[in-house]
Amino acid sequence: MTIKYWFKTALYRFTPGGYGYPRKLRRYCDPNFDWERDRHPVRHKHFGDKGWGSQVEGQLQYRDYHNYQEYLEHQKQKLNEMLTCARFDNRTIVKYRLKFVRRFRHLLGLLPPHARVLCLGARQGTEVEVLRDMGFHQARGIDVNPGPENPFVTEGDFMRLSEPDSSLDMIYSNCLDHAYDLEAALAEHARVLKPGGYALYDLLGEGDDNRGPFEAVAWNSYEEVLSLALKHFDRLVSWERKSDVLQLTLAKAIN
Repeated sequence: MTIKYWFKTALYRFTPGGYGYPRKLRRYCDPNFDWERDRHPVRHKHFGDKGWGSQVEGQLQYRDYHNYQEYLEHQKQKLNEMLTCARFDNRTIVKYRLKFVRRFRHLLGLLPPHARVLCLGARQGTEVEVLRDMGFHQARGIDVNPGPENPFVTEGDFMRLSEPDSSLDMIYSNCLDHAYDLEAALAEHARVLKPGGYALYDLLGEGDDNRGPFEAVAWNSYEEVLSLALKHFDRLVSWERKSDVLQLTLAKAIN
């Protein structure tokens, strides 16, 4: 692994008051914020395990959004609430840097340094920064709410990507469960991959563990997701359980 990655990880761990972009985000902490009093109106409907549509046996379960705009507003609130509560402490940032470098280290023998990599739903962009520290300088992220002055992530919707067909070498996301329409999202992700490109997904939970406060779709089993994914990707490269996460790697066929 690169010296740059480990040096920056040490700075993130030991710099008083934080380091880099997360340090800047701490200024948005509002100690007077009261969630019950100040939460966004959309969070009155969608909080905890509330706001879900009825469960149909054997099918995916979706949140009961009135329309697409309500979906977007709900998804934007996750980072907003993180900012007000200042959830960017040193230990948390280092935890995620270590998590992402373990997830991506095999890419050093799989992708060239100039690979075009897009991280979907990347919020403040820790995964993007790790990829760049590893030498993938064209890595970038999108999110419906990238937050203020974000050097790693720009505004974008992973349901409606602006990238041309067959333009990316790899996509990564750990938030497929935030999709408004899961199969439509998978089809859109496959569209922008080059022949021979890779999609890396981290799936967090199944069954009741998959129905959190911001998730938009829930599945009963990981196999449901894989079945949908293989309609749009040509090959399952790997399927590996790591604690409570399923790491899924898919590939698009070379023409």
